[in-house]
Amino acid sequence: MKKDIVIIGAGGHAREIAYLIECINSKEPTWNILGMIDKDPRNVGKYCGKYQIIGDDSFFEELKRDVSVVVAIGQPAIMKNIYTRLQKDFPDINFPNLIHPSVVPGMREVKLGVGNVICEGNIFTTDIEIGSFNCLNRGNNISHDVRIGDFVVVNPGVNISGGVTIESECLIGTGATILQYLKIGRGAIVGAGAVVTMNVPPGTTVVGVPAKPISKGSKI
Repeated sequence: MKKDIVIIGAGGHAREIAYLIECINSKEPTWNILGMIDKDPRNVGKYCGKYQIIGDDSFFEELKRDVSVVVAIGQPAIMKNIYTRLQKDFPDINFPNLIHPSVVPGMREVKLGVGNVICEGNIFTTDIEIGSFNCLNRGNNISHDVRIGDFVVVNPGVNISGGVTIESECLIGTGATILQYLKIGRGAIVGAGAVVTMNVPPGTTVVGVPAKPISKGSKI
């Protein structure tokens, strides 16, 4: 029997998460997508791709049955705020790990928390630890002994070398490379295409090849 799930968000990333769930269902019917949640009540009843926006922030207050939730928003701070509020106010909500079928065989050597989204084409090697509520977009390479915290977004095409630690609430841009045994501090941002050759302090944004901190007032 399929389990009900709702997607929080109503943009392009939400459509991609819906596609991921459809891929999971094509392998083994698991999820019934009830629809999407948008913070703007004026959007309720509209469609995001194939799925209807079925509620706003008040949706869970009116819900009378158990439901699973995935947050389809690619910003760590917003993800954290939503998950933290839902966990506090609605403790019975389930936060499943959604893993693309093509990735499942490679997850045997991965310790995983809850509420993670792992999209198609991710490659894992061995002795990897991933916390909770992370989003690993398509086509990333994650090497041995990598540690990823919570509420981390890794955009497509990232190469994470062995022994790297990515602390919580980081954003790793498309096509970035992080060299071995480095640490990306909590809340840091690694720009698209950056090559990280040194530790990144917490809250720092780095860009370029090799990656360097941007000055105050600069734009990525």
